[in-house]
Amino acid sequence: RIVPRSNTVASSATPAINTDTTDIFSITALAVAITSMTSSLTGTPTEGQSLCIWIKDNGTARAITWGASFQASTDLALPTTTTLGKYLYCGFMYNATTATWLLLAKLDNF
Repeated sequence: RIVPRSNTVASSATPAINTDTTDIFSITALAVAITSMTSSLTGTPTEGQSLCIWIKDNGTARAITWGASFQASTDLALPTTTTLGKYLYCGFMYNATTATWLLLAKLDNF
């Protein structure tokens, strides 16, 4: 079996996600607005690579700014805020042609 590589941080305005070492990134007690999911994003992703991002705030809804490395379609928009005290799960797949992480799934209020 393949064991996903996971990394966790309690809170960060610019979460540091290295896609070479992370399949699941979890923020467990977000205490500030996320000003950019892109600015501290590192690694060399490959075509079709998956990345799951799980975010839970600390009891206060927080804003999320994704930045240029993340995209969504008109069918499924990138979330712009957390839901008070609930987990937000976002599933992405890397598109090498556009060099962006495409949102494929979102589950909030969990």
